[in-house]
Amino acid sequence: MAVAHSASCSHEFVMIKSDTTIVLWNCNLCHSGPHWYIWECTKCKFKACRPCSVKA
Repeated sequence: MAVAHSASCSHEFVMIKSDTTIVLWNCNLCHSGPHWYIWECTKCKFKACRPCSVKA
């Protein structure tokens, strides 16, 4: 289930990365992936690839 993009959140992104190939993420905005690192909002847990995290 995809996370809904919250327009009311003023996103603050931090990079999270996986140490294994088992845990990988897809971007919640453009659905690219799988990525072994992703940018996650510290407030709403929205996950985005780097290009989308700059736009969000």
